[in-house]
Amino acid sequence: MKEKLKDYLEHGEEILWHSRAEQFEAMDRTHKAYYIRRGVIAAAILILLLAFYIPTAIKTGAGVKLGVVIVIVAAGIYGICSPMLDVRKLRKMEYVLTNEKLMLVTPSDVRSVKLSAIPTARMASDDDGHWSLLCGPDCDSLAPCKRRVATLTGAILDQDSMMCDRFVMYGIDDVQGLRAAAVGHLTIA
Repeated sequence: MKEKLKDYLEHGEEILWHSRAEQFEAMDRTHKAYYIRRGVIAAAILILLLAFYIPTAIKTGAGVKLGVVIVIVAAGIYGICSPMLDVRKLRKMEYVLTNEKLMLVTPSDVRSVKLSAIPTARMASDDDGHWSLLCGPDCDSLAPCKRRVATLTGAILDQDSMMCDRFVMYGIDDVQGLRAAAVGHLTIA
């Protein structure tokens, strides 16, 4: 892990803990209704766009352009499938705690937040028993079904103070290891 992160670790920074997201079902109780609702909304928008575009194109004499229809349909399909793409990304993600930062490591990038910028941190479990580390005050109102998406966005910082408003690690596989490694570096409620 240290070799993989050598460009992201500062001088004297040490890896205290690392893990992956645990194995989880994409459509578990916590997320099923949320994903179905997102899919229905995306499908409805797709149908509305096509229902508006096709008659308008015919009425104005511009004709229905196949490229426009393909773009609308592709965007709609992406909207319907995006939850499954989110799950694939999460399964490839690694979590790291150093003596200075929390890091989300994906195959394409590393997102991090300094421990000194985290005002609050707590562990929370969803209805399916998946534990998440929730950092920052915005997590207090974050619904359990949105923790996966929040993990993928990385750190959200207050632009005035540069303090962490939200940083989430979803489905932590080694909760006890994280708690033990965090002692003296990050206070987890």
